[in-house]
Amino acid sequence: MAVHPTRQRKAIHQAMMLAPGPLSPNDILSLATQEVPKLGIATVYRTINLLLEAGDIQAVPINANDVRYEPCDRGHHHHFLCRVCNTVYDIKGCAGQIAKMLPADFEMDEHEILIHGTCAECKAVD
Repeated sequence: MAVHPTRQRKAIHQAMMLAPGPLSPNDILSLATQEVPKLGIATVYRTINLLLEAGDIQAVPINANDVRYEPCDRGHHHHFLCRVCNTVYDIKGCAGQIAKMLPADFEMDEHEILIHGTCAECKAVD
């Protein structure tokens, strides 16, 4: 962690490091308050901004009103969004041939794939 490691920042950073995928600020707050019970949402947002500026985490846009955050050190991967519990999971690997799908004379810089469905835990409840 490139920012000064206070107890609150450590708890926030640890929550993101242990998560199976990107987290919303409220998810981060919920997990980090297990370590620092009086942690507030304003501290979570300030720490997110510090960690973004330091290059420790990155934003993962899920839709126009839903941005989540994850560590930058996870390498190239995609995401799965469970429509039931709204949890986002990391999906390792890549489809690979995406650039071949582009129209002629288009050049791809990067891509993100978001798969929608039902996670194993929610599916087991059905």
